Amino acid sequence: MLWITTIAGVVFAIINIQRDVYLLAVLELIYAGFAACLLRFVNTTPHLGAWTTAFLVPFFCIMEIALVLPQSSFTVFTWIQTIPIISYLLLGKRGGFWMSLIFISLGVVAFNVRYVTEASLLNLVVMANIGFSSLAVMMFSHIYESSRDDNERRLIELAGTDSLTGLANRMRLAETFKSMRNQAERNDLPLSLVVLDLDNFKQVNDRYGHEVGDSVLQRAAALFQDRLRDSDLACRLGGEEFALLLPGASLEQAADLSDGLRQRLADTPVAAGHDTLRVTFSAGVASLGEDGDSLSELLKTADRRMYEAKGSGRNQVVAAGQRYALSAAGTAPEERSE
Repeated sequence: MLWITTIAGVVFAIINIQRDVYLLAVLELIYAGFAACLLRFVNTTPHLGAWTTAFLVPFFCIMEIALVLPQSSFTVFTWIQTIPIISYLLLGKRGGFWMSLIFISLGVVAFNVRYVTEASLLNLVVMANIGFSSLAVMMFSHIYESSRDDNERRLIELAGTDSLTGLANRMRLAETFKSMRNQAERNDLPLSLVVLDLDNFKQVNDRYGHEVGDSVLQRAAALFQDRLRDSDLACRLGGEEFALLLPGASLEQAADLSDGLRQRLADTPVAAGHDTLRVTFSAGVASLGEDGDSLSELLKTADRRMYEAKGSGRNQVVAAGQRYALSAAGTAPEERSE
């Protein structure tokens, strides 16, 4: 876009100088120089939105000025019709809507003032054609941008979601941790991470098949989604391993919450044919600051404590040397015949 406006600005300036339209030629040369300067840093600027607006406003103003100058051609209005497309493309749905609405309205008014000099049925048809064609271009641009936004949001959501459980995956965990860590540090609030692993899950798959194994994973995921706060994040790391990211929760609070989830899961057995499985998990807890400042450090600490819980008999939560083993640990899924 910058290259096109730079070249077009110079070409039209030369043409308008030969046509003695000096005001428009000067504006076009100034704008071409501005666009050429933007080329030098547009790919690296952290303020791209502001510079995009600064680029578009004079661009559209020059179109409007060209439309009302006595020496200009009515074909300038073809540029006015590009305003919605350019605006939505560069500014998105909200910015594109307001930029299009303002400058399309000004363009239609300017065209009518300049070229519609008397009231007649033919001029009314001209005004209607100009107005409705401009509205149609703007409407189609808005619909397209809305659809693109929805599709992009959906793709991002799918990319960060585990397909089996509907929980976040490791990629979204990493992205969410950054924002939660910044908020915790800014407001001096705790942030804890829990890593948990379903006990003896391989035995479930080997004995009852992967369909039952998937049901166990989905039951655990449903429990996490139901019992956690909206601000918490439950994530499936892979296999039978999950992570819980708990903003505002201290190490002890995170351990207590995890132990409540452990007990709740154990109290809701999963059907496996004529049997029911009592599902438990072992968990380790780590807290931002005392156990590390990065996600990798917290995962490493919580993972180590989770393996300590497994090595101590499973079905328990370990946090900073304290063990929350509030029920008898089992070494295999408990079964009972119905």
